[in-house]
Amino acid sequence: MKITTSRTVAVSKSVSTGSPVHSQKPILSQINVFPVKSIGGLSQSQAWVEKQGLCFDRRFMVAKKDGTMLTARKYPELVKVTATLQPHGLTLTFPDMSPLVLKYTDFTMNEANAQVWNDTFCAYTTLTKADAWFSHITGEPVRLLYTGDQSNRVRPKIQQNVSFADGYPLLVISEASLEALNDRSSQHHTMDQFRTNLVIAGTDAFAEDSWKRIRIGEVEFEAVKPCARCILTTVDPKTGHFNEMKEPLATLSKFRSDTSGDVYFGQNLVALNEGVIKAGDTVEVLESKHREEYPDNSELNLTLTCVEREDIARDFCTFWLEPTKQQALPTYQPGQHLPLQVEINGEFVARRYTLSSSPSRPGKYAISVKRIDDGRVSNWLHDHLMVGDTLVAEKPDGSFHLGLHTDKLLLLSAGSGITPMLSMLRYLADHNQVHDIVFYHQCRSQADIPYQQELDALVEQYPQLTVHIALSRPDENWKGLTGRLSKLHLQHIPTLTERQVFVCGPDTFMSDAKHLLTEAGVDKSNYHQEAFGPARGNVETSKAVTISLDGNLFQGDNQQTLLEQAENAGLSVSNSCRAGFCGTCKVTLESGEVEQPDVPALLPGEREDGKVLACCCIPKTDVEFRS
Repeated sequence: MKITTSRTVAVSKSVSTGSPVHSQKPILSQINVFPVKSIGGLSQSQAWVEKQGLCFDRRFMVAKKDGTMLTARKYPELVKVTATLQPHGLTLTFPDMSPLVLKYTDFTMNEANAQVWNDTFCAYTTLTKADAWFSHITGEPVRLLYTGDQSNRVRPKIQQNVSFADGYPLLVISEASLEALNDRSSQHHTMDQFRTNLVIAGTDAFAEDSWKRIRIGEVEFEAVKPCARCILTTVDPKTGHFNEMKEPLATLSKFRSDTSGDVYFGQNLVALNEGVIKAGDTVEVLESKHREEYPDNSELNLTLTCVEREDIARDFCTFWLEPTKQQALPTYQPGQHLPLQVEINGEFVARRYTLSSSPSRPGKYAISVKRIDDGRVSNWLHDHLMVGDTLVAEKPDGSFHLGLHTDKLLLLSAGSGITPMLSMLRYLADHNQVHDIVFYHQCRSQADIPYQQELDALVEQYPQLTVHIALSRPDENWKGLTGRLSKLHLQHIPTLTERQVFVCGPDTFMSDAKHLLTEAGVDKSNYHQEAFGPARGNVETSKAVTISLDGNLFQGDNQQTLLEQAENAGLSVSNSCRAGFCGTCKVTLESGEVEQPDVPALLPGEREDGKVLACCCIPKTDVEFRS
């Protein structure tokens, strides 16, 4: 059998607006194998199909000492390992490391426990030098396990032996399905990201969803279930880095997810017999099935043009944005943010900026952005987004917003945190609902006060509005409040405990505000808080925290997610996508504080009930969770 070891060729994006109807027969355009689970794939011109999977596919696995699988879901650098198949073994390479040459005849072949998800079975050891090689890459002691000629893993669902693959022996995806995804996504994706064995050309998009039995070459296959996708699809096969925007999962979740939140792309196959398949073989559909249906909840990406730049304070600029393609701008609630992305040096970077405009003034969005130290996107916007330039955004969202509250409000902000407060105040003023509002903002100096003239005009127009500006570095002629938020400042706010309080600003400001307001008697149900500023990026000083999960105590930190830390402590937490889409890892926060980003799997009201996702929440203090 001739083996071609060239790398998989990326599929280019279709420029058509829809997938054409193909009259020719579908063909097998690509065959991929992944000799070690989670490493990079290689393309073959033909392959021998066994019931346990393609020959050479996932016959090796990196595992912990107890046999538990390690994958690129947690160790994304594994995708940069490449394999070359040789007559008596294989050679593995990784950047800046000496190649690892493996010969089957050298393997120790001692029986070893292996575990893939809930399947436990017997595998075999390989070489101590292989263990050391992968231990260097992962940064922890691991073993390289081998299935043997015949895998000992039997999956009851299909009554077949299976290699170290996640659940099923083979995966098929059509080129047209990838094109359909790319037509919807703001980024370009390649088949490499989906780690499929068989790629089919000459079909409609998602034609594979309707296949029950197919024949390729000498082999007949049965489709057993759609393939649920996880965070691994967001790993760049070249760099080994996770996609910051969680693409393509983010796009797939909008039109290829079920009611449980699982995201599907491709079909899992089992081989009904053994034989040879070749690239170029015709795909014969022997039996069809009812195609899975997924609700299309996608919102078309918004293309926005900057129509005005407005300097509102020192190093503080408002960018007014209008739809480029005569799209109707989705409405929003005062206080919500706008997810947007910009391209910086060829890399797409996503951020969320709270809208300072009001939904009561339709037709334009406004984001007010402050230049800050290490603010990668904020500073790029200041330097590069000019009138006439465009950017891509999604529908505004966020759980921090005014809601039905209009009476007895305290809008408390510092720095860039003023933006949601401006949106709320403008909205209330436009609806003549300024009944009893205290607007408090903290900044450095008079030159840093944003929209001072507008605030002065609103105070003049509405006697029921009180504006307090506190300066930490005031000029000598300043007659207002000075210093940071304190008990003394709160004394200027009448009927404090009767107010709905909205707080936004830097972490230290919000922490101080919450402490002071709680101490002053503000009820927890009246307190609403939103983090504001650049992406966290684990920039907080590392500190130790105590974590309790279902009564299991262990030491952790404020840098990693709960899921990662629980796994490191040897605890099992149910999970699937590891990206905040499916909700499998949802737990209840009983005490303490966490950083929980907005993700699709957290439904409205669940945050208030203490629900968080283990895969993406990060402890900030000692915490207790219940699953």
